[in-house]
Order: sequence, then C-alpha cells, then structure tokens
Amino acid sequence: MLASFVDTFNEKDFIMVETLKKYVGKGEIDLHLHVAKCNIDAFFSTSFGKDLNSQSHNEADAYLNSLETFFALIFKRVVSVHRYPMWLYSFTDDYKTETKCWDDIRAMSKRMLQERKQHPRQKEVQHNSDVFGRKPALNFVDNLFDAAEHNSSLTDEHIMDHINTIIAAGHDTTSTTVSNLLLMLAIHKDVQEAVYQEVMSICPDKSKPVTTEEANGLVYTEMVCKETMRLFPVGPIIGRTCTAEVKLDEKHTIPEGCSVVVGIYQLHRDPATWGPEPDVFNPDHFLPEKVAERHPYAYLPFSGGPRNCIGIRYAWLSMKILIAHLVRNYRFSTSLKMEDLTVKLAVILRITNGCMVSIENR
Repeated sequence: MLASFVDTFNEKDFIMVETLKKYVGKGEIDLHLHVAKCNIDAFFSTSFGKDLNSQSHNEADAYLNSLETFFALIFKRVVSVHRYPMWLYSFTDDYKTETKCWDDIRAMSKRMLQERKQHPRQKEVQHNSDVFGRKPALNFVDNLFDAAEHNSSLTDEHIMDHINTIIAAGHDTTSTTVSNLLLMLAIHKDVQEAVYQEVMSICPDKSKPVTTEEANGLVYTEMVCKETMRLFPVGPIIGRTCTAEVKLDEKHTIPEGCSVVVGIYQLHRDPATWGPEPDVFNPDHFLPEKVAERHPYAYLPFSGGPRNCIGIRYAWLSMKILIAHLVRNYRFSTSLKMEDLTVKLAVILRITNGCMVSIENR
C-alpha cells in the first residue's frame, strides 16, 4: 500500500520545489509553512483521497491555522490546573477561540465525509484493477466506509472522529521534523554536502520522481533524519500505564497500575548513552556499529512497543523523498547557530527560532 503513495509524494514535492523558486536569493525565510502545506497536501491525498492544493491556493490556510491554534490551546489547558474545570474554562477567551477552531476542524472532516458519500470509491476499487490484475489500495477513508458497511455501530460521528485523530497524529509531526532537518542542514554545511552527494549518486535527475528503491538507498540521509529526531523529538514525552511490577534497583520499584511518564527529550541527550557531548549534532550516532551497541529503547522518536507510531514507514518514506527533492535543487544556509536555538513544549516540541533559512539554486 505504501508504494502506491510514492507518486503522490513526488507530485506534491515537485510543487514545493517550484514554489520555492521565488525565494531564491531573497534572504532568510521561515520554510515551515511551505513544508507544512506540502506535507498536508500529500497527507490528505494519500489518507483521504482529497486534494487540498494548499500549495497553490490559500483556502487551506485558515484550516492549518485552526489546527495549530487548537492544539496550542489544548496544551495550554493541560499545563494549567486552574483551567481544568469546564465551568471555569468556559468563561475564558481561550475557550471561545478553541471552540471556533474545533468547529473549523470538524467542518473539514464533515465535508470530506459528505464528498465521499456523494462520490464513493469503494466499489470502483473493488471492481477495477491494473494490467497486472492488481487492485488499487484503499485509503484511510475508504477503509472506514468499508468498516461501517459491516459494523452499524460505526456512525458518521465516529468516522469524523477517526479522521480528526489521524490528521492530529500525522500532519504536524512530519512537517516539523522536516523543517528541523532543513535547519540542521543549513547550520551544518558539511552534513548538507554529504547528503547532497548521496542524493546525486542515487537520484541525480531533478526532473524525475524519486522511487521507493532510491529513497531506501539514502542511508546517510536517514542517519541525518534520525539525528535530527534525537535532538528534537516531536513527541518529547509519552505516558504509559505499568501493567506489571517493575523493579528498577534495590530501592525503587514501579508498582502495577502506576502511570509512568517517559522523558524522551532527556533520554535522547543522556551522556551515559550518547557520550560526553550529547547536545552536538552528529549523524554518526546512527552508524550500524553504534546502533548495535545501544539498548533498542535508548532512542524513541516514534515511541516504542505495541503502542508505537503506526505511521513510521509512511513518515520515513515521505521525509526522505522530500529531502531528496529539496537538496538536489537548492542549497540552504542560515545565520543561526546551534547555541542560538531554543525549544518550547506544546503538543509537540518546536524550535522557537523557526526554520529560518536562505535558499540558493544548485
């Protein structure tokens, strides 16, 4: 199924490459919005069969702003105990803004639901196949409708909730990681050059799409992605419930049923695992021999265990294809240095400086 998304990834990435041409030689700009638009266009097309075309039009800007504002307000409430009681929170301006954002988000999922009902693709997919007899893969919404046909308890409200959940989980995480990665390349020119050389040795033709096989061959590029997510994990904390008693040492035991918070940001910068300079950006941390030396749960950018991120393979493929397109077309630079960067914790971890880079043609 993942292979069927590659054409869409390339289509949206080509649009972004074209869009960035007008910023060449114009000084530093924040690339994050452009990355976010490219990502959400691909995400909606592959997951929901809907073309937002946000890179070509501004109609989706309000939706993107509503998403970002909504999650910022949710986190603000989570860390403010006095905002917990709904009767008290409902009197605040934040509640009114949050409600407006949620209405905008729900309106989008409702529109997708109605469009799919008017133009069902399920039966077409079931009866059509290519010249090799292969049937097109169903996207996320197709599968939801298929499930609803066999389960009457899956209502339209449930389908809309599932749509909103998958958008929340998959949109901003990937675009933030790619933005962070581009900033790392702009700061570390030697790493950017190494990524460029690898890309040009595998998929040098700027006019051609990047294939799955070519993306899988971008080994060093993947190491750079991993190092970016080590220093800036978009999910910096996760929570779990302990299902059995765990003895940590002679003095400390986690009882069964206890809620546990794992600080991934701290885990990824632990000198005991990452050496005496854990804050230094170094893709060599992910050389095969270095990975083999570490505990498998010393690195958790996608969480871990049975409840890890379900979109790992999707994220890896989409990120590497986009980076290949951008690096083989443009050179990125920035006035920022690693010591200038600060982060803030919202629903996801963000670099507060933004993805401020200058763009030059290759």
